[in-house]
Amino acid sequence: MKTLYLLRHGTALSAAAGGDRERPLAPKGKEDCRALGKIMAAKGYIPDYALCSPALRTVETLEAIGGKKHIKRIFYPDVLYNGVTGDLLAEIQKIPDDADQVLVLAHIPGIHALAGMLAGRGKPAMIRKLIEGYNAGTLSVLSCACERWAEIQPGENELTDLLDPLDYNAPAGPTRWT
Repeated sequence: MKTLYLLRHGTALSAAAGGDRERPLAPKGKEDCRALGKIMAAKGYIPDYALCSPALRTVETLEAIGGKKHIKRIFYPDVLYNGVTGDLLAEIQKIPDDADQVLVLAHIPGIHALAGMLAGRGKPAMIRKLIEGYNAGTLSVLSCACERWAEIQPGENELTDLLDPLDYNAPAGPTRWT
């Protein structure tokens, strides 16, 4: 069995002098990603291989979750920057088979569509939540029904966890009350 972690980058600032690829994470995005990194560690979600979009906000997300400390093999294929679902799947299918837990860190709409396409089973409430949206900083965890990454198929995998920053790092109360 393989495990696939699909992560949308954290909340980014809206504009950057260098253009869209150079948009950094917003302070809230960094906070969310640090919180996600702690949850991932506590749950044993430690990838041994990562594909990360080369955009600044995805690289900063990887750093904030602690990925650069724990993941031995990290690659930054250009196709992950605003790549379509088929491109993302093709990159996953190229992953060496000795990688058992893989993180793919990319952007909307591709990463959300990929999670929806790959997840064929899971708790109905979790599947519904996945279909409804994919906020910045959302992580899907899929148990993949394949022994080789080249064999991963749409609809054949189980969504075992879905972590959304509105659940894992929401303020204690509405900000207008503080």
